[in-house]
Amino acid sequence: MKQKNLWRASLAIILLVSATGAQQPATAPKPAQGGTPPAAGAGTAATKAAASSQKVVLKVGTTQVTESEIDSLVSKLGRRASAIVAAEGLRPVGEEYVKMLLLSRRAMDEHLDSSPALRSQLEYLRAQTLAEAEYQKMASEVKVSQQEVSDYFTAHRSEFETVRVRQFLIKKRPEGSKDPVQGFPAEEAKANAEAIRKALLDGTDIDKVADDFATPTSAITLLDRKPRTLRRAEMQPALAKATFDVKDAGVSELVETSQAFMVVKVFGHQYPELKEVATEIETKLRQQKLDAEIDELRKKAGVWMDKDYFKAKPLTTPASAAQPPASIPTRRP
Repeated sequence: MKQKNLWRASLAIILLVSATGAQQPATAPKPAQGGTPPAAGAGTAATKAAASSQKVVLKVGTTQVTESEIDSLVSKLGRRASAIVAAEGLRPVGEEYVKMLLLSRRAMDEHLDSSPALRSQLEYLRAQTLAEAEYQKMASEVKVSQQEVSDYFTAHRSEFETVRVRQFLIKKRPEGSKDPVQGFPAEEAKANAEAIRKALLDGTDIDKVADDFATPTSAITLLDRKPRTLRRAEMQPALAKATFDVKDAGVSELVETSQAFMVVKVFGHQYPELKEVATEIETKLRQQKLDAEIDELRKKAGVWMDKDYFKAKPLTTPASAAQPPASIPTRRP
């Protein structure tokens, strides 16, 4: 039942935004100007494929739906919905399409489209669909040369450096709190962090250090069960600097945040070659060019926004959810 609901939700959304792709009775395609009609029986594979795509596979009254329209709809389905199509065939798609056409026709007969709220929603969906089509067109026209990729890599090589680490988190108790689950008083948290760092510098196995400093409240946590690989952009700036400045097999200085002290054991640095990150760089440069085009559109259009209306609103957080998370905060790349 859950799969069916997911299927219906996925298909319903696509039907809504693709909306009236159904056509009235189609007319046969005309030959190009000045073209010579092909000889009888001389149809090519391309001609046959085109004819097949225009084959009417569904009718509701005078409205006809072609094979290509159904195929286009199916291509937009999510993984789970596609799996249902693979198992059950296209019948469920056809049934949902028929339902959409029947209900939309009845809505028109009842003049629901004259409702201001519905008109606004339809206009928004139309604008959204057009915007997505234009964005895809712009994206297909953006060109990024291999030289641009190479130049970016040369200028931003440090962005792609990675480091294999395991991290300790020593929580600081919020000022005024006496709850040990919240962490240690600031001075005690710092003392524990320094002791952990010293043990690691002395060569003590990191798992043994974790066991030696374990607390019933998890105020001291070894976050990484195994070494993990990180980039600078995946870490807070202060933590990234402290970590990437450390040589292989070294230990970072203490890094303090408002919530905790952190100590990082560094296992090794890695410096990828251009070929390993070329696709990533090309994608990034392509996005930058797209963003620049959209920014230019904004300037030409003269966009204005009410800053007071659109400013961030303060969030109200329940007291039970106010305690800091036991993890190292990172920035999204």
